[in-house]
Amino acid sequence: MNDILIRLGNVPVYGFGLLGVFAFLWGSFIFYKKAVESHFEDFSILDSVVLSGFWCFIVGRLFFVFENIGSFWNNWSRIFLLNNYPGLSRWGILAGLAIGLWFAIRKLKAKFLDWFDLVSLGVNSGMSIIFAGMALFKFSWQYLLISLIYLIVFSYFWSIEDKYRTIDWYRNKKTSAKSGFISGFSIMIWGGLFLVENLLFGRVGLISGLWSLCLFVGGPVLVYIRSGRTIKDDIKLITKNGRK
Repeated sequence: MNDILIRLGNVPVYGFGLLGVFAFLWGSFIFYKKAVESHFEDFSILDSVVLSGFWCFIVGRLFFVFENIGSFWNNWSRIFLLNNYPGLSRWGILAGLAIGLWFAIRKLKAKFLDWFDLVSLGVNSGMSIIFAGMALFKFSWQYLLISLIYLIVFSYFWSIEDKYRTIDWYRNKKTSAKSGFISGFSIMIWGGLFLVENLLFGRVGLISGLWSLCLFVGGPVLVYIRSGRTIKDDIKLITKNGRK
């Protein structure tokens, strides 16, 4: 996906880069809309978008260098030669989003997961755009399938964003549950779809498989922790229900 689509003078425009820009803008719009509905301050929202965009690029680039260390070892100047050695890491971009968001809200005394739930909505919508574009450029039904799944996931989370805190099993007898439901299940889906993508294209490796598994398991663990439930209480409940 680092193919050159067009050239603006001597400046090449890469397919993945163009998709990334559109996905970031759309995802930022989704985040902004939900953040406004949640009564977050406009200045803080815009600040988080700008900082997240900056850190997405920096961390995404560093992760890409690490993942392709053979091309950059002893040639560190290549890190800055974006025209000749283009590329950003998917996981670096997501890490950059989290870092930028943390920097933006650390002085607000706001809860990180209150914001990251909404960021996750933007990420899911943006991923749908990226994979749809990749399906178009590569004529790939596999990418189209993943894009549709991301679209369904985004649509579902969009519909329950203001309701999930009232789900009985999640709030666990509390008046209102903590945030983190969308964040946790989004992390699970990112890991699961990364594994599906690698399986569809026959490029599953030990590291990518373990990473997918960590995300797929870690997401629900986060949801469980945020729900306020405890293993001890759930075991008691199961044991009680099993009695005659």
